[in-house]
Amino acid sequence: SKGRWDYLLGAGYEDQGLWLDGDGTAIGTDTTQGDLMATRAYDLHAKLGYWFDDNQELQFSTNRYRIKSKADYLAVAGNRSAGIPTTSVRGTPPGTPPWNDVWTTGLSYIHHDLAGMELRAMVFNQEFEGLFGGDRSSTFQDPLIAPVGTLYDQSRSVASKWGAKTSVGRDDLLGGALKLTGGIDLLHDSGKQDLYGTGRTYVPESTFRNVAGFVQAEYKLLPTLTAQAGVRREEADLRIDSYQTLYRYNRVNVEGGKLSFGETLYNAGLVFAPTDTFNVFGSYSEGFGMPDVGRVLRSINTRGTSVADLDTLEPVLTRNVELGGRLRAGAWEADVALFQSRSDLGTRIIAVDGAFQMAREKTRIEGLDASVRYRLNEAHKLGLSYAWTRGRYDSDADGRLDARLDGLNIAPNRVIASWSAQWTPALSTFVQGQYAFNRTFDEAAKQFQGYALFDLAATYTLPKGSVQLGVANLLDRQYITYYSQSALIEPDRYFAGRGRTVTLGYQLDF
Repeated sequence: SKGRWDYLLGAGYEDQGLWLDGDGTAIGTDTTQGDLMATRAYDLHAKLGYWFDDNQELQFSTNRYRIKSKADYLAVAGNRSAGIPTTSVRGTPPGTPPWNDVWTTGLSYIHHDLAGMELRAMVFNQEFEGLFGGDRSSTFQDPLIAPVGTLYDQSRSVASKWGAKTSVGRDDLLGGALKLTGGIDLLHDSGKQDLYGTGRTYVPESTFRNVAGFVQAEYKLLPTLTAQAGVRREEADLRIDSYQTLYRYNRVNVEGGKLSFGETLYNAGLVFAPTDTFNVFGSYSEGFGMPDVGRVLRSINTRGTSVADLDTLEPVLTRNVELGGRLRAGAWEADVALFQSRSDLGTRIIAVDGAFQMAREKTRIEGLDASVRYRLNEAHKLGLSYAWTRGRYDSDADGRLDARLDGLNIAPNRVIASWSAQWTPALSTFVQGQYAFNRTFDEAAKQFQGYALFDLAATYTLPKGSVQLGVANLLDRQYITYYSQSALIEPDRYFAGRGRTVTLGYQLDF
């Protein structure tokens, strides 16, 4: 800070090499979806703020991130039944090395006392381009271009987002018992996906426009009881160009068009706090979101299809319930929450011939999050957390939730224990252990065998700056990742996790 100005400049650069598993064997590279291994990346960000007075701030921010594969390795298929993970060997994959390029810019304004209200406004833009790795999958084949089975191609995604958010709120109404906030959100999101090697359309140009207005209220019914309620109105339209699908999907012509959606969403909740250290809460909320349009459009294979006929492009509407409690008593802190999210037309990601597609089905996800923390003294703190999740979907459209979501759609159940310590004013450490529990799925091949991992971090403060040491997978455990065990059944993606990984860094703030 300098006078009325605030500023922040940051830059980062990473050059990743070959990763090894706990046995010292090269980890397989994902040459199709892309990988962090064997990449170069840079990250530049800047913020500039100006205070007009004690209540008004204008801030500009920008961030540029780019990561690109060095294309140094080829994957060697593993063997799931024999427990042999995918590995890598030196070599140059065909095609163009994959990359991701993201540029995000925002401008925000805050007025903390506008006639007793707080005004927040922001506009933002994000430009994205990502090139995936390639292969000779059946999805990319076309006998008009090359003999079936020989055509190598890769997909590229391009997207542009513009948006704005405004809100105004006041928290001292009715003698301080009522807080009221209202606002409007705007979004313009356009994108497409093509096949980089041959120039074919994979997903046509589409534009999503969304206008949403909301009002949220919080009212203190009693000194110990607070109620919250709100309403949000979503108005959206989706425009899609006409296009032709790939040969793999019968090369059908799909008529474009415009779809319009309008939904009113409600939320409500109660918080009961009999003391300053303990409260219980319950809430209900409704959510609105769009499915992955690209995964719907690229897999259409029926002639005479029109965008207007696709119920798979309907918004994802969710109904969410949460119950929980919080405790803060002396050296103890505890939190627990039960949650459930339901949708009559949810989304489920599935893998077909090496490509990800989307199914629209009735879904339900429910779970438990719990954590407890204990402060031994001013220098040492212990923590324990547990997360359990279960997901089901309707596999045969009979209205019953008869099947379990797999690892591509749901996280593992796990417990995490931690110990943080401040040994001296200059030296602090953090140790964490986590265990992912065994899990069964409907497909026998996707059964998950759990594993335990330990991590260590240490920071030492110098007269100028600080040194950080990090050790991931401290015990050098050999394991197959949750994703590789329970999300996909592919020999090219049967990946082991990284072995012991040591990171040394230096940080200087100025």
